[in-house]
Amino acid sequence: MLQLTTFFTQNGIPEETLIWIFMLPIAMTLVVIGRQIVGIKGFSISAPILIGFAFAAIGLQSGVIAFVTVLGVGFIIKSALRNMRLLYLPKMALILLITAVAVSALTPFLPYKDDIQFSHAAFAFIILILSTEQFGSLLIERGPRKTLGVALETLVMSTAIFFLITSVWLQNIVVTYPLIVLLTAILTNLFLGKWTGLRISEYIRFKDVIFK
Repeated sequence: MLQLTTFFTQNGIPEETLIWIFMLPIAMTLVVIGRQIVGIKGFSISAPILIGFAFAAIGLQSGVIAFVTVLGVGFIIKSALRNMRLLYLPKMALILLITAVAVSALTPFLPYKDDIQFSHAAFAFIILILSTEQFGSLLIERGPRKTLGVALETLVMSTAIFFLITSVWLQNIVVTYPLIVLLTAILTNLFLGKWTGLRISEYIRFKDVIFK
C-alpha cells in the first residue's frame, strides 16, 4: 500500500498534499455519519469539510474567530441591505466583498498569526468568506434563529474534521494504507446509504414517545 504513496511523491506531489487528499474520503464519511446517525445538519456536505480544512490551514482558534467574524459581518451587511431593492447576485457580491474586507482587517490580530503561512492560507480565508453565501441563502429561507443553529452545527462538524485531519496517527494510517482507507470509506457509505433507523437527535427529541 505504501508503494502508491511513494509513486505519487516520486512524481512531484508533496506528501502533505497527499495526506489531505487521502483524508478527504474520511472527512466525507464523518459528515455523512454526523448527518445520518447523529442528526447534525450543517450548511451542506461540502461546507463542513471545506471549513474543517480551512481550520487546519490557519489553526483552530484563528479559524473559529474568522468563521464567527464572517457570519457576523455577513448578517449585519445583509440586514443593512434588506430595504434596498437589489437583485440577489449583486447583493450577495456586496456582502462577500465587505466580508472579505472585514476578514482582511481582522488578519493582523489573529492569535498565532506569526505561525500562519499566509501564502498557503489564502484559500482558507477565501473558503470562509465564500461560506457567507450559503449562510445568506439559509437566512432567507429559514430565518436567523434556525440559521444560527445550523451555523453552530456546521462549526461543530468542522471542528471535528479539523481534529480528524490533523491527527498524526491517522495521517500515518492514510499514507501507509490509502487503498484500505478508500475501500473502508466506500463500504461505510454504502452501509449508511441503506440506513433506515432513527438519528440520535431524533431519539433525544422524541424520547418521551419512544421510551414510553
